[in-house]
Amino acid sequence: MRISPKNMKWARIGLEVLGAIFLLGVMGFGAWMLWGNSSNKFNKASRKDVQFILNWGGLSPNQEYKIISSFESGRTFTGDHLDYYCIELSKFDVAGWAKDEWHDGPETNTLLSDALQLAVDDAREHGASIPPIEKSNSSAMKIMFPQVVARNRQATAADIILYDPDKKMLYYVSFKT
Repeated sequence: MRISPKNMKWARIGLEVLGAIFLLGVMGFGAWMLWGNSSNKFNKASRKDVQFILNWGGLSPNQEYKIISSFESGRTFTGDHLDYYCIELSKFDVAGWAKDEWHDGPETNTLLSDALQLAVDDAREHGASIPPIEKSNSSAMKIMFPQVVARNRQATAADIILYDPDKKMLYYVSFKT
């Protein structure tokens, strides 16, 4: 079977159009990955946004609570971020399964206390709602580390929850560097 020159011309044009569409799609996806989620959000968190923190902490989401402040950084291509939430709770009743996850401060494990310091210092650069490290890592706080990722004995990512019983405040900080 022989393809006529006229059909070859249309096949070539069709392939050029498909190539151009594909190239534009790749460029659009790349631009979206680089800039699409790069904006920071100050005090935009809703109750739905913070429910996972209560769930992780074994705390009832069916209670009165108020989001006092929040910060959500934009995400990089690799997921680097810094987020924090400050939540005023009406009660701190921990479910049985989560009681062993919480402990009274200060944190004595060096890796965990370093992760806490990094998280608190970074969060305080974006607002003063998180207590300073002197209070965050003290006997005044209850502490929970749902997740810490380390590389070469240095925390590179962590999710940390703090509770201040005197102020009835729950603090959450998440970072990945």
